[in-house]
Amino acid sequence: MNTAGVREPPGLWLRGQRIAAGLTQEDLAERSGVSVRTIADMERGRTRRPYPSSVRALIRALGLPEATGTELVARYRAPGDEPALAALPAATALPSAAETAEVPAEPAVPRQLPTAVPYFAGRTSELRLLDAMLSDAGRGSTGVVISAIGGTAGVGKTALALNWAHRVAPNFPDGQLYANLRGFDPAGSPAEPADVLRGFLDAFQVHPERFPATTEGLAALYRSLLADRTMLVLLDNAADVAQVRPLLPASPRCLVIVTSRRELSALAAAEGARLLSLDVLPEREAIELLAARLGTDRADAEPDAITQLATLCARLPLALSVIVARAAAAPNLPLAALVTELTVLQGRLDALDVGDPAANVRTVFSLSYRHLPEAAARMFRLLGLHPGPDISAPAAASLAGVPLAEARAALRDLTRASLIIESAPGRYGFHDLLRAYAAEQAALREGRERREAIHRMLDHYLHTARRAHVVLYPGRQRVDLGRPRALVTPEGFAAKPFALAWLRAEYQVLLKIIDLAARAGFDDYAWRLTVVLWTFFDVCGHWHDGTRMHRTALEAARRCGDQFGQAHALRGLGTFEVMLGDYAQAHCCLAEAQELFRRLGDTHGLARTDLIMGQAFEFQGRHAEALAVVKEALRLSETAQDDPYMQLVRASALNGSAWYNAHLGELGQARAHCTQAIELCQSIGYSPGEAGTWDTLGFVWQRLGDHAEATACFLRAVALEREMGSRFNLAMALAHLGDTHVSTGDLRAARQVWAEALTILADLHHPEAFEVRAKLESLNPVAL
Repeated sequence: MNTAGVREPPGLWLRGQRIAAGLTQEDLAERSGVSVRTIADMERGRTRRPYPSSVRALIRALGLPEATGTELVARYRAPGDEPALAALPAATALPSAAETAEVPAEPAVPRQLPTAVPYFAGRTSELRLLDAMLSDAGRGSTGVVISAIGGTAGVGKTALALNWAHRVAPNFPDGQLYANLRGFDPAGSPAEPADVLRGFLDAFQVHPERFPATTEGLAALYRSLLADRTMLVLLDNAADVAQVRPLLPASPRCLVIVTSRRELSALAAAEGARLLSLDVLPEREAIELLAARLGTDRADAEPDAITQLATLCARLPLALSVIVARAAAAPNLPLAALVTELTVLQGRLDALDVGDPAANVRTVFSLSYRHLPEAAARMFRLLGLHPGPDISAPAAASLAGVPLAEARAALRDLTRASLIIESAPGRYGFHDLLRAYAAEQAALREGRERREAIHRMLDHYLHTARRAHVVLYPGRQRVDLGRPRALVTPEGFAAKPFALAWLRAEYQVLLKIIDLAARAGFDDYAWRLTVVLWTFFDVCGHWHDGTRMHRTALEAARRCGDQFGQAHALRGLGTFEVMLGDYAQAHCCLAEAQELFRRLGDTHGLARTDLIMGQAFEFQGRHAEALAVVKEALRLSETAQDDPYMQLVRASALNGSAWYNAHLGELGQARAHCTQAIELCQSIGYSPGEAGTWDTLGFVWQRLGDHAEATACFLRAVALEREMGSRFNLAMALAHLGDTHVSTGDLRAARQVWAEALTILADLHHPEAFEVRAKLESLNPVAL
């Protein structure tokens, strides 16, 4: 290379020496141990003060004298001075300081965002919220704008953040910074804030020798560099708030997006971050994602399988992506075959494994689980034994056998780790894939404790349900439950509204608990919990569920050989067959129950079954037969007047007798029985019996032509039925009240109460809905 008399910039000189030696940048990097990026930056003049060790390593790799390295280091270290270059041959002459100064350094504009996730679908509402946040940021914000995206593992936090960041990147002309903070990374520990800051400063071409020694100094220099810039900073996969804080710029022209599995509410409290919590995809968006990635032809060929796959993957974006990969690897495999493979929950996590740890659902979950404190980890494992769909803190305390305060602390830790969500105040849940993972961990770690935990869980629901029924429907059944197990704390209720609220909140859980008890060999719990819930199923109109659960209870009682349980289950089945209109089946069940109660010598059980048999006759218009059966129940109640449970039976029998007498025209006898029944109900606090009797008395007064008295009775019945949540009886009281309003000419009031009654009856799919609808249609709209 002929360079005599030419004084080049150091970078150009270095490039010339490399070319003269016949080396590529990669070759020189391999020989010297200096990175390709550092060599490239030096040759372009972007690095003004490289490390002396790097310069000397390059000189040695190029086969040049050590003195050349010394002089080159001097040139880089003191560009304002003119070092003596006499020792260098012309071919290696270095430039003057003036010539070096003429090469300006362009301002760095980092574009660090990784490639956006392909086939992004859904998250319409979340993207809208992020757009609104960006819009608000342009209206005079005085501090850096921060959005923290949280959610469980695999829910698509990074995908959403990257997709949105690429969309809005043009709004940030000074560039975008990105860092994977490795908060939950299989490769190692979370990134140190100081290391991330050095990477950001390097992106701005700050020479390493200018880096401050402390994290605080690095953060201060970083904030100074961003002070006048409009930039987007994406901090992905944060471990916690402490890791994020040093990485936050201060300029209101900057926008920061943070993603984390951990709850970042402290970032909202101190830095004003806006929190966005991701749940699994809605069903429509999950189906759209599968269809987009599988292709229209394949999706259209098996639409039902697409819907089932979305459900079996719990609509979790990571799981959906894995199943797409499975399908893509086997293009001729029917999607229905994948549905079959995923159907067994215990093996579902195995089916969602494509051999890549980063995309393995089980591995991704484990990265969150292994960071938990032991108390929270144990709670997570035990929650895998709960059938869902959610659990209250008191139930979790009994499940784990710990005080309520400890249970709440563990649930808070799990919520912060995004392993569960607080689906409603005080209620916690997770999707089926996390439940399967938790159950796996329970099987691995809990051993014999698993069965004890299930026992405690069943005891909690059984004894709490019993307490709720004692408050709402005293005396309706008397099944011996024994005492709850140690470390179980059933909930108590101060008044009817609280008991009813608990039953409504736990309804879906209770159905699953009964199924779990029957499957897991806890037959005593399966039939007892069902029988305890009999009245709630009845009065709230859950007749189809009541039928299914009582069949389960009957099978469980038969497996136990428990005739008492069989009698109660048969009576419950008969009750719901009556309400659903299958009177032949109802008579069979009730007759078998009567025979069992007689054999057991259970007068109370027999008398109560007689009352239901009377109702079956009534619904068929057989009022005389109904009256005969109820008289037998009344006779049985008189044989045990000291038994408080039989007093309730007596009150119900008096009401039944009054109702059937009224239909048979014996209004005087009916009114007398109503008066006795109401007095008895009030003396023993039997609200269900009192409500039903006020409705009967209203019907009697209506037949007697005293509409004012009838209206007053119906209103009292309506108030009591509302308090107890008794839907069918409420609807019938409203229907009777509407009849009275028509009799008095108040058609507007009649329309109002009949409309409410029709809504309830239609929801219950009860045949009485047709009669109420006909009454509504008969009203003259003009008269209203």
